[in-house]
Amino acid sequence: MLGLRHAVVISVAVMSPAASIFFNTIPQAGLVGAAIPLCYVIGFVVALLVANQYSELSRELPSSGSAYTYVRTGLNAHWGFLTGWLGLAAVAVGAPYSFVLMSANIQVLVLRWSGLNVSWIIWFVLAVGIVFALCYTGIRQSLQVDMTLLVFEMGICLILAALIFFHVGSQGGLSLAPFSVNQVPKGGDLTVGIILAVLSFIGFETAATLGEETANPHRNIPRAVFGSMLVVGIFYILIAYTATIGYGIQNMASGYANDPAPFDTIGRHFSGSLFASIIDLAGTLSFFSAALAIINGGARIIYTVGRDGLLPRWTALAHRTHHTPIGAITLLCLFALICGIPLGLFLTPITAFSFLGTLDALLILPIYILVNIACLRFFRQQRRSQFSLLRHGLMPIVSTILMAAIFVAAFIAPGPAPLSFVPIVVGVWLLIGAALIIFMRKQLVQGE
Repeated sequence: MLGLRHAVVISVAVMSPAASIFFNTIPQAGLVGAAIPLCYVIGFVVALLVANQYSELSRELPSSGSAYTYVRTGLNAHWGFLTGWLGLAAVAVGAPYSFVLMSANIQVLVLRWSGLNVSWIIWFVLAVGIVFALCYTGIRQSLQVDMTLLVFEMGICLILAALIFFHVGSQGGLSLAPFSVNQVPKGGDLTVGIILAVLSFIGFETAATLGEETANPHRNIPRAVFGSMLVVGIFYILIAYTATIGYGIQNMASGYANDPAPFDTIGRHFSGSLFASIIDLAGTLSFFSAALAIINGGARIIYTVGRDGLLPRWTALAHRTHHTPIGAITLLCLFALICGIPLGLFLTPITAFSFLGTLDALLILPIYILVNIACLRFFRQQRRSQFSLLRHGLMPIVSTILMAAIFVAAFIAPGPAPLSFVPIVVGVWLLIGAALIIFMRKQLVQGE
């Protein structure tokens, strides 16, 4: 059986803390200037509201199905199927989303370090093969790799933060200005900056997919959901602040926002080229760590939905010796190859990364909304004696309103092409899911 630390690790890994803070802060800087840390403080609070529902439901319903199980039990089988349908697409695009930019970064780093120009496609295939082997062998081994990579990437970031604090602090440059709305430049948009911060927390709920493999899941899974959120939330705020004062408060809206690798720039300024290269490596490995955790967590959701008879039987196939969901793992790895490489070639890796990342967010946000509603209804109707007006009433309602607003904002204005096609893809996927619910109505009712 797995322990609390394993459940925390898988959630933290999916959030890819180093990669998220390295890349998500670039567009944020153009919107909010030096107020990036403020965005993460507010985003942290908003994300904690959603985490409350996952924590409360995982305590009562520990299952590898995670949101699918919560919504199916809290609402009904039809909404549960739709949650699983959205989750299937979300975990499917999550892997190529991580692999494609990681592979492109490796190509650049290898060329810089050795002069060899090895195509990103080679690195993509190699990474998928390694992840498949790790997931096939067992969850414990996979999580040990994730834990090692997380210690490395977050440790490097914290060392950089300490260097910046020492250097800037010794010159009297520490300031609370980055936590003020006054830093938002004229024509900026604090709301979108906060939305980007909230989206950086997507994946915190992955610990719930280990509900059937973790010792004392009624206690450990809720702790892991909140624990991972606290670890990453504090990390984001700290690193966002040090990056802001390190790059220069006055340089964020102009310089940082137009710098393709601002942390490389900061690293070279404060520690030299060698440490900057290590920082680049940490960001790249953060993507690998995320992909490994995504496939492990996603495979368990697909396995549970398949076990309930709502997907082909082979998706619920488990390895006889390793007890891993080998059918679902194979599906996700094959999809990563089939989806990631063609999109990377057609759109370029960085554009494919943006497209898949936006698509992933718009698929996951409706799941959060359904979990919020399921939490309120579950505790009002099935756990009436435990119902708390704050935890099971007010918090789900406020969270639903905020998540719905973020979803609508991202759906209406996802960005220029090809991002403008994302709402169409999500809409078509939802329509197919609705059609399947009608087609499978008898099967869903019988399964309740």
